[in-house]
Amino acid sequence: MALPATMKVLGFVLGIFLIILIGILSEITVEMLIRFAVSCKARSYGEVVQIAMGRTARVLSEIYIIVNNAGVLIVYLIIMGDVMSGSVRHIGVLDQWLGHGFWDHRKLLVLVVMVVFLAPLCVLDRIDSLSMTSAASVALAVVFVMVCFAVAFIKLIEGKIEAPRMSPDFGSKIAILDLLVVIPIMTNAYVCHFNVQPIYNELEG
Repeated sequence: MALPATMKVLGFVLGIFLIILIGILSEITVEMLIRFAVSCKARSYGEVVQIAMGRTARVLSEIYIIVNNAGVLIVYLIIMGDVMSGSVRHIGVLDQWLGHGFWDHRKLLVLVVMVVFLAPLCVLDRIDSLSMTSAASVALAVVFVMVCFAVAFIKLIEGKIEAPRMSPDFGSKIAILDLLVVIPIMTNAYVCHFNVQPIYNELEG
């Protein structure tokens, strides 16, 4: 969902090019990872890293994975807090539906989400137990794309939408610094390599 922000920074042409390029690179590297894991009979991403680069690299990779997942979780919790309980710029969904009260308190909402929704997912032993939640996430992503398309189409008909920028803006230091934001967004959008081995093991089993 952060990819539209990268399109705004990079421009339409370069944004589409990088999305396709990184997608191709991700597909190639995932295939290489699976082939190497099969050849060395590794059962996890950590084992693959250890066989290829040693135990120190495995420990470091596992630390990086923990930090990455924790960071992504924090980002999603912030987004959920903004959407559901609101922020300075807009009213939250719960406030619009039920009015202002204790139920739209930001900290309480984040706590409920973590305890009711996220904690049960952490106790599941098998990846295939997440099939329904994965399907739901894909369905929600499709709905999100359809809503964005509908809003953009309506604004286009009404003449309220501007023509997209075709290339990056190098006119100011702020614009150049904005280009650095693209790197973590692009990499995070396609980082799935440490999830590949558990999924592959489930499919093989």
